[in-house]
Parts: sequence; C-alpha cells; structure tokens
Amino acid sequence: MPSQATEPIHVYVKYVGRIAVMTGRVRETLTLGPAADADQLLDELEKRYPGFRQVFDPPGGIFNLTTAIICRRSGQPSFGIVDPKEPLNQGDILTLW
Repeated sequence: MPSQATEPIHVYVKYVGRIAVMTGRVRETLTLGPAADADQLLDELEKRYPGFRQVFDPPGGIFNLTTAIICRRSGQPSFGIVDPKEPLNQGDILTLW
C-alpha cells in the first residue's frame, strides 16, 4: 500500500560489487517524494549517475533480471524488489547489487 504521507522520505542505500564501482560509493542516504517507489528511486539514481537505470531496468528488458534490490524494512524480513512500483517507506535500507 503506498504511503499517504505528504513529507519526503529518507532511504538508506548500500551499493555492492559493480554498483559500488559505478557510483564510486558504498552507501548514501537519499531523499525521495512522499509516495516513492522503486521506479522513483531509479530515477533519482539516474540523475546522480547517468546510465544507472538501464542496469536495473534495461530498455526492452526485464526489471532486475541480472541485478537485485534487497529491502530491509523495520519489523519485516528482508525481501527482493521485483516490481518497479514497489512502495518505499521511511527508513528502508536498500542494498543494490
């Protein structure tokens, strides 16, 4: 269920393997819109790191086929994001590899 909040959310992103090489970072905090989803996360990362989106969502390809976005959310077991419309919550910890 998407968030009904009007305040931006903050998510914590960890980069592993080739994704860390692409970004030159191993972690960072991102501020996203109040009803953010994985698609908006990729949009923000594309702005910061041109070419980023196509790694996770190639044109004419399948979302996250050769990559992964793992979400750690308070009170829930970790899970893989397989749908770009997966809502993100305040404080989610996302590992991208």
